[in-house]
Amino acid sequence: MLAKNILTIVSCLLFQAFNAQTFVNGNFEDNLAGGSDQINLSNADCNAKLPGVTSFGSYGDVDIIKSSAYGGSGAQNGTWYIAITGGGTDIVALALTTPLVEGRSYSISFYDRRASGYQVSPIQIGLSTSNTNFGTVVHTTSELAVHNVWTKRTFTFVAPNNGRFITVQMTKGGISEWVNIDNFVFNNNKCAGPLKILASATSVELGSSVTFTVQGSSDYTWSSASTLSSATGSIVTATPEENMVYTVTSHQKGCEPLTATVSINVTSPKKEEPKDSIVIEKKQVDSAVTIVHKKIVHKRKLNGRKIVIQETLTVSNSSVKLLLWDKNRVDGDQISVYLNGELIVENMTVTKTKQEILLNLEPGKNVIVMHALNLGLVPPNTAAISINDGVKNKLTTVISDLKKSGALELIYDPMAYTNK
Repeated sequence: MLAKNILTIVSCLLFQAFNAQTFVNGNFEDNLAGGSDQINLSNADCNAKLPGVTSFGSYGDVDIIKSSAYGGSGAQNGTWYIAITGGGTDIVALALTTPLVEGRSYSISFYDRRASGYQVSPIQIGLSTSNTNFGTVVHTTSELAVHNVWTKRTFTFVAPNNGRFITVQMTKGGISEWVNIDNFVFNNNKCAGPLKILASATSVELGSSVTFTVQGSSDYTWSSASTLSSATGSIVTATPEENMVYTVTSHQKGCEPLTATVSINVTSPKKEEPKDSIVIEKKQVDSAVTIVHKKIVHKRKLNGRKIVIQETLTVSNSSVKLLLWDKNRVDGDQISVYLNGELIVENMTVTKTKQEILLNLEPGKNVIVMHALNLGLVPPNTAAISINDGVKNKLTTVISDLKKSGALELIYDPMAYTNK
């Protein structure tokens, strides 16, 4: 018997080398039953006589059989088979050489047979991490065992856990229901493990693309195909128009479908700031000296500062007179004045005395910017302004600091007052 057990262990190890999964004693040939049928064994007796198989039903009535007295013939495979009663009175856990991998698909076959004079119910298969707990149901037969005929049952399932025990019971009845079972084997399992999607990004701007690469399994089908470069394949490109969840499914012959998902967040494109333009200014000092200034301007900035239009006024003449002074405390405010990005007055000190500036406006909108050169003794830099277009005189105040330049928007409309 010792030589037989050693031979069985060596056979299991050799088989395991060629197959990722196998039962330790799935055909029940390794046993200590002796030469005769062992009927109505208690859980303890069965476990002592059947290595790799654990009986833990509520009643304990497992049989280890070799004769043809129960079902019209002997074992389906080899010499021995076992029989169990129903409704959980008999439950057996068949040990595996290695644990299954959660999320991976597997295929198992076994045989069942009904004996004369006994009723049967569907056979239920579970996967458990313990040999004394049924675990999670992975399959229930849809057809009942046939009288005196061994019938092959094959099923495929995705492992719900890393269980190392396949459990077996009849779902209904009691000790009066009885079924023969034999030859539990893993089929040629080529079902791959869980799928994984690698995404080049999980957040993209609207109009941009992201690339998905699938790992694991094969034969892929993608959902949300309208925004994908392909509905199949292991590498696809998505151009989502809104927040999307993409799903890939693997269909392999003889295996349960596998799925994986990835979520992509779509953001609005960043608004581009207006590009700066360079304006070159020339100031003639005398016939021999010309000073060249470069300034950077655009619609919302001047010389790197944000322009804040503080008031919009309408005038009826293209030529206007601008009077500028400090109507509060004179604190040494210094400014430069720009009209439509062009330097008009440079380094002016704001005083109590009104200083006159003549402006020639363009039709439509014109922007006068007061660019602060300092903050004076009392920040911010403030100047009172009077604008006269020859018809009306308008008063306002412009405030600037070293981060923002206050501005006036003058709209030149020859019919400004006629229209009112």
